[in-house]
Amino acid sequence: MRYERMLPAEIEQQLAEKPIAILPWGAFEWHGYHMAIGQDALKAQGIADRCAEAAGAISLPVVWCGFQTMKPHAGFKHTLEFRDETVRTLAREFIEQLDDEGFKVIVIITGHYGSLHVRGLKEVAEWYERKHPDVRVWAFPEYEVVKDLGYTGDHAGKWETSIFMHLHPELTDMSRYRTDLTMKEQGCGGEDPSVHASPELGEMIVSAIVERVATRCEVLLAEVEGPEVSPA
Repeated sequence: MRYERMLPAEIEQQLAEKPIAILPWGAFEWHGYHMAIGQDALKAQGIADRCAEAAGAISLPVVWCGFQTMKPHAGFKHTLEFRDETVRTLAREFIEQLDDEGFKVIVIITGHYGSLHVRGLKEVAEWYERKHPDVRVWAFPEYEVVKDLGYTGDHAGKWETSIFMHLHPELTDMSRYRTDLTMKEQGCGGEDPSVHASPELGEMIVSAIVERVATRCEVLLAEVEGPEVSPA
């Protein structure tokens, strides 16, 4: 269920039954010649929507705000770079507002992997949870829950390309991949997507992420709500 499409009565019912909010996070960032610049955010939105459906939760619209992108790192254009403090401020205020609305589990899934960007989101989540022990806040890049399956994060390489082939085939054009350039020269990292990427691999890893996130959401909600007490 998408938050912005819900009527007030639907939101109230959701809060009474499953007060879990999933907030996707991404960036406008260069992802090679073969993928749309919204890859990080659109990927996060697609995964968040599926996680919310599996967990019986609510997903929100993606936050387009990336720090430590390919612009300052390697000079690639078509990329919008925001400050660390901007990311942290937005994260803190989103969490505060979702808590104020009554959500007990707040999950931030970031599709942008800059290490300092991820660190900022994680530190804000941990700080808020320490101050508010009645709320669970979990921030992570989507690959973090499936490292055992071989996905440890890349940039427009085998994994991100496979995920986008699955989620947004219309925004992936492998004919534009530059085999005359190295992966680094065309702003890609990881394993060569022209050799290793496939929509089937993308579907497999997205399904695994969704299953694991949904299961973890249930655990986090049980922690804050406590065990159900049967009537005498």
